[in-house]
Amino acid sequence: MDLSAFHNQFRDETLENVRVLNEGLLAIETIELGAAERRQWLDAIFRAMHTIKGSARLLGFEPIGRLAHTCEHILGAVREGRRELDRALADDLLRGGDAILELTSASIEGRAPTIDVESLTLTLGRSNRSPASPAADPPAAAPEPATAPPARPQRSAARQTIRVRVDRLDRLLNLTGELAVGRQTQAAHLHTLDELTGLVAQQERALLALERELKQLRFSAMQRDTIDRHLNSALNAGDRASRLIHTHAERFGQHLNHTNLLIEDLEQEVMAARLMPIATAFANLPRAVRELAYETGKEISLVLTGEATELDRKIIEALSDPLVHLIRNAVDHGIEPPEDRERLGKPRQGTIQVEAEAFGALVYVRIRDDGYGMDTARLREAAIRKNLYTPEQAAALTEQEVLDLVFLPGFSTAQIITDISGRGVGMDVVRTNIVELGGQVQVESRLQAGTTITLILPITLMTTRVLLVEAAGQLFALPASGCQGSTWVYAERLKTIEGRAMLQHEGRMAPLLRLADLLGIGGERPFPAHQRRPAVLIGGQRALAVLVDRLIDEREVVVKPLGPLFEKQRQFNGAVQLGNGRLILLINPVALTQLARSMAVSAPPIARPAPARHSRLLVADDSFTTRELIRSILQSAGYHVTTAVDGFDALDKLRSDTYDLVVSDIEMPRVDGFQLTSKIRTDLGLADLPVIIITSLASETHRRRGLEAGAQAYIVKSQFNQHSLLETIQQLLA
Repeated sequence: MDLSAFHNQFRDETLENVRVLNEGLLAIETIELGAAERRQWLDAIFRAMHTIKGSARLLGFEPIGRLAHTCEHILGAVREGRRELDRALADDLLRGGDAILELTSASIEGRAPTIDVESLTLTLGRSNRSPASPAADPPAAAPEPATAPPARPQRSAARQTIRVRVDRLDRLLNLTGELAVGRQTQAAHLHTLDELTGLVAQQERALLALERELKQLRFSAMQRDTIDRHLNSALNAGDRASRLIHTHAERFGQHLNHTNLLIEDLEQEVMAARLMPIATAFANLPRAVRELAYETGKEISLVLTGEATELDRKIIEALSDPLVHLIRNAVDHGIEPPEDRERLGKPRQGTIQVEAEAFGALVYVRIRDDGYGMDTARLREAAIRKNLYTPEQAAALTEQEVLDLVFLPGFSTAQIITDISGRGVGMDVVRTNIVELGGQVQVESRLQAGTTITLILPITLMTTRVLLVEAAGQLFALPASGCQGSTWVYAERLKTIEGRAMLQHEGRMAPLLRLADLLGIGGERPFPAHQRRPAVLIGGQRALAVLVDRLIDEREVVVKPLGPLFEKQRQFNGAVQLGNGRLILLINPVALTQLARSMAVSAPPIARPAPARHSRLLVADDSFTTRELIRSILQSAGYHVTTAVDGFDALDKLRSDTYDLVVSDIEMPRVDGFQLTSKIRTDLGLADLPVIIITSLASETHRRRGLEAGAQAYIVKSQFNQHSLLETIQQLLA
């Protein structure tokens, strides 16, 4: 889901919350307030920081969430009386608010922030300044290296280098990737410690219940003394175990955070060692254009830009052949002969431009010519002539779908076969090679104006982002770069065209096939009517919808080769190891789409129960950004959603209407999430109404309190995943 639609809402909400922070701090500092009024201001500014933290983490603005969490932690200590809100501390909090605004603007505008979040979070709340000593800002005695002696820039200007064999870099790359996967194992251990804490608390409650039951029975004084002694011993041991586990979990969590930072730094350094300028792949192009122009009798100028753009060495090595294919096509199909160009009012000399540009973790390589362009009418005729489409089907294709025909194996509009092109090989090879590198290929063309082929490539192959899915009881991975997204499939909304199930998605019809059928791993469960199943959309403009049993997760993994025994098969690109050591196969999306073209799969079997109405959900959150984001996710999933601005408003709506499930924040004015859940159970008597809590409060104490209040699920915003939320809701409603 595109979260950018919520960025402006987040900026406005953050601006208002920082205003509350500034106004509250100044009010506490400059106005004589009573204890109750001071507490109200502290609660307001604490809630403002809490809201910023939760919304930032939900939208993926982790630095903002981290800084807001630091300010919230300081304010929590002030609220609890553990810290005094003096001038220095107020200055730090105001500085934190200013930094949050700067980070918000930088994140939304896509520019580099001027704030060092790490150093700021370390220094916030540690100022020892007094109002009379404004000169105390710099460190009193900075260590000598921090003064940056003149020799330092001279040394960096003449960097020393050594030669390292590529295979050693590859091994270093694999080991770094293994460390990245190991983080998931450590996170699982931390989760186990949290579960142990819950089990100890459960045991304590059971012992207390047993104690109450035993008090109802008659025992002799000696028996009573023995029972009490054993119960106290068990309770004391449980308390010690709980404190020990909590301390260990806290230390392990700090260690895990430190390890994550080190691994991220190591990943960046290893990636930098693997990178090479794309000029290496461009090196052969000028000569190739010169020779091809001579062979075809054309006048062509080649313009190369962005040659300093860096890519992983393996990607550059694999990019050379696709680039040559595209240059040959541009020369033969694109650029017209000089006489034809003159008749069309163009310069005699055609231009082919190859440019590379980096955006984030991706590099865009564009091959652009100012030639004839692609004639969609001729492409349609070729598709009919090769029996790929009937005339009616070809006429129904969109312009972009027609352009994508050039990527089909064996497709060509050339009238004759030459050494340069016309055999129908090249474009399909280009797309196959690029997709197997984790990239994408896009084509744009206008008749008489030229054609642009865009290759979208990852900068590095160190780790791969994959989507984990389940089909026929088995787990598989799909490369995220080969997936356009996911969607819910409703049996009653499917259409059958020529015996094939078709899914309408974004105005287009996509063939729907079962992943189990494509992989040949057995049947799947029937598809109940008025229920939904997840599907993954793979491929380019002509997407294929692949029906799966479950969407599990999306994560970074290291792809391991399958070895020489399986090197000739094309169905899988390798295997990935999960945090628990389990190996699962990585599906090749190109092979999957090619296999799908040859299959005539009928619509899934549908079991049709009585019609059921769409579930009605109530979302309670005092943050407008969070409230609207969750509402949008749930409405996109087909639910009817009503929102409430806090727990008090939610109770009013529950008294006047009927809902199937409630999603609530915890920190809200008037009635918080704990109170709301408790009142749903007691005051309203809705014992069976499912309640999901989504909050920034991640401690085991808060989690246990939420579940004890009657919530069925507890989701932490920093670990928020819309798929897991939808799956949780589906399970609770079922």
